[in-house]
Amino acid sequence: MSFSVRIFDTVLNGKNIKDTVSRNAADFWKPFCQSAGWKFGYERVHSLSDLEFFFSKKIKEEVIIFSGHGNENGFYLSNGECFNGENLKSLPEKNHGKIIIFSSCLIGKNEKLSENLKSYFSAQAVFSYRHLMSDRFCFLNESILLTSMEHKFNRGRLIFTFNDFIDFQVETDFMKNMNEKHVKLHPMVMT
Repeated sequence: MSFSVRIFDTVLNGKNIKDTVSRNAADFWKPFCQSAGWKFGYERVHSLSDLEFFFSKKIKEEVIIFSGHGNENGFYLSNGECFNGENLKSLPEKNHGKIIIFSSCLIGKNEKLSENLKSYFSAQAVFSYRHLMSDRFCFLNESILLTSMEHKFNRGRLIFTFNDFIDFQVETDFMKNMNEKHVKLHPMVMT
């Protein structure tokens, strides 16, 4: 079996909700995954009801990346709704046990929110950022993280431990000030 990634992308430009194409994480992730030999899936989501619809179906990929705006309250969708792990119907068991990455700002700054999201997904782990992040540095951190995870993928199972994450943080510590100066802690956290 091949390592696989699913992207749930939302529009970032809140002032122009009709703009459904200005940002597309798939433009980065599709060629990256193809060059790595990974399977790739992509969906554009605009509302909590979109998320419920996609979550009701079997998500085959081991890793799910949510790409869009976030803050200490949760992950924001195109229509202004905020996903916080407490405001959707229960996730079907068929989608439990995934690795979840929030490629968005500040979600990792709120420990309770991160725990709620991990609990909602019954996830192996949730990765998020504790700082404001530029897209290019999210892509950089996440591509290295996923490459580290691929080495832990065996016989269709992905086991990525907290010690594996500490190794990732140590190996990428030199990058912590690329996005923002005077950062003391690695921008990414694992819950």
